[in-house]
Amino acid sequence: MTVTLPPLPADRTARHVLSAQAVEMAFQPVVELYDGTVKAYEALARFDPHFISPVHAFKAASDAGIGVELELLAIEQALLSLDHIPAGAWLSTNLSVEALMNPTVINTLLAHADRGIGVELTEHTQVHDYEALVQVTNELRAAGVLIAVDDAGAGFASLSHILQLRPDIIKLDITLTRGIDTDPVRGALARSLVSFADDIGAMLIAEGIETFAEHEKLRGLGVRLGQGFYMGSPGPLPTAQIAVPA
Repeated sequence: MTVTLPPLPADRTARHVLSAQAVEMAFQPVVELYDGTVKAYEALARFDPHFISPVHAFKAASDAGIGVELELLAIEQALLSLDHIPAGAWLSTNLSVEALMNPTVINTLLAHADRGIGVELTEHTQVHDYEALVQVTNELRAAGVLIAVDDAGAGFASLSHILQLRPDIIKLDITLTRGIDTDPVRGALARSLVSFADDIGAMLIAEGIETFAEHEKLRGLGVRLGQGFYMGSPGPLPTAQIAVPA
């Protein structure tokens, strides 16, 4: 008779993942929308079969008081792939504001700052000490690390980050990209962000492009860089496939 054991509580599972270093990385390309050239890879943590999604994993780790430690593990695993990033492209990793303020995380990033890396801030809550955060991002930027604000257009936090941090990269949220080819309001907002990014000298990346129509609309609006299943799915670096539009 087969005995099925009940699943471990999420906090214990998170601790197991951390102690066993049970994280794998997938890499999704960021491409030039005009010719399909790969400009970057975003490193995405995977915790199969322990958690159904990275969101669940990091939430469980945060609840267990080890959220920053798990983010650091994911960053360290991502940085192991730097030697396989194509010349001229950068490697992007995701970090919460809490993790970015951690000295060990900062030193880890600085140790690889000259190798073409970027940090995407994924915080979805209001930051109460922007002065300290700006000090860190300025230090990283001075060393050569690109600073990106994720989820632009999704809410208050991302817009505050943009205003305070003056990022090198602005990433359009998937909720803005999805269906942009049929929604004039989404198109108008994207067009304004294209102009805004140009004015401050930032790169604009549209996330979540899943159809040819979305790709073409964004390209027509002047968005130069994009990411999504239409161009390439997350996967190992040697096998990442790029769909170059005809």
